[in-house]
Amino acid sequence: MLRKILFTILCFTAIFCSKNTFSQEVSPERNSEYTFTLNKIKFQEQVDSVTFQTEAIKEVNSCKLDWLNYKMVVLVKEGGTYGVLSLEKIKAILNKNNVALINFTKKEIK
Repeated sequence: MLRKILFTILCFTAIFCSKNTFSQEVSPERNSEYTFTLNKIKFQEQVDSVTFQTEAIKEVNSCKLDWLNYKMVVLVKEGGTYGVLSLEKIKAILNKNNVALINFTKKEIK
C-alpha cells in the first residue's frame, strides 16, 4: 500500500516537474552577417559550387563570394524558428570544394 502511494506521488512529481523543466524561451529573430576569410580558391567552379550549396542552407538569405579578395559574406536569419547557422555545414561545403577556411567573423545587423 505504501509503495502505491509513493509511486503515485513520484508520478505526479515527475509530470509536474517535466512541464516546468522542459520549457524553453524562444530567442528573438535577428539578422547576422558572417564574413569568412578563405584560401585555395583557383577555379570559377569552386566559387559557383560553394555559393550554390551555401545558399541552399535553410537559415542563409544570401551568399556573396569574392574570390579575388578571398572573402565570402553570408547574410543569415537566426533565432526564433530559424535556429542558428551550422558552421559545420559551411566547413563541410568548403572541404568538399577544396577551399580552405582561414577565419570568420560574425556581426549582428540591426
